[in-house]
Amino acid sequence: MTCGAEACRAAHRRVLGQRWRAKNPERTLGRQGKVRAWADARDYWRDWRDENPGYVERNRTQTRERMRRLREERRRVRALLADPAGYLRGLKARCGDGVCKTGTGQGPAPTRRGATADDVCKTGTGREPVVEVVDYLLARELFAKQEGLDAGRAVAG
Repeated sequence: MTCGAEACRAAHRRVLGQRWRAKNPERTLGRQGKVRAWADARDYWRDWRDENPGYVERNRTQTRERMRRLREERRRVRALLADPAGYLRGLKARCGDGVCKTGTGQGPAPTRRGATADDVCKTGTGREPVVEVVDYLLARELFAKQEGLDAGRAVAG
């Protein structure tokens, strides 16, 4: 129910429409194609962009930033896949330089997502388990590669 004012009735109709569309998504998807065809036949979006240049520039800026982040992530993944053992060695080397500050008595360690708890790992120094895991992964990487097996056969043969 509404008070009868046009603004209240419009808001009420909007809420009712939202509820109906939420319950009937297949009808909304069917209408989407019709609306797109209508807009294409009238060059609606081209005209709208001509009338709203600020939107166009904002969209370009956002697209540039999104693509920059995507390319950066792809470069990082390619580098990791090209040399996974090197990545693990880098983790191991950084561990001694303050990445694993839990339990060292130095308080919370800053990270990209905020400060860590003072004693998350409860290991004393925080270094040993990380180094052991990295050593295990390095050994696993070596044994998983064919050249590691071939090198062992050459020494034995």
